[in-house]
Amino acid sequence: MDGKKYDLEDRLIKFAVDMVKVSRKADWTDYASRYYQQQIIRSSGSVALNFGEFLGASSQKDKLNKLNIAHKEIKECRNNLLIQIGAELNDETELEKLSQESLELIKILRAIIKSKS
Repeated sequence: MDGKKYDLEDRLIKFAVDMVKVSRKADWTDYASRYYQQQIIRSSGSVALNFGEFLGASSQKDKLNKLNIAHKEIKECRNNLLIQIGAELNDETELEKLSQESLELIKILRAIIKSKS
């Protein structure tokens, strides 16, 4: 390890940024591609934004709600990525990498939710 403090919020932001970057490489003239690119940009950004709200939430109920939303959105991202991979809508290597990252993020958020419930 490089000594840098692990920051999940930074990792979620990086995931959203990476989704925007890979989406720019897609064929935006194709209806299916455009549809899934637009959706994944929204859902990946929502994960990072809701996690940020979780960090600033004032009540336990609000914290858990924000975490659950982030978890739901990252699961949506993973399903979207699997659809894009299956339909060959973008670079498979990049999508596979992002799919693996989304799976890891799902597990992390699920563990946090479990610890807070």
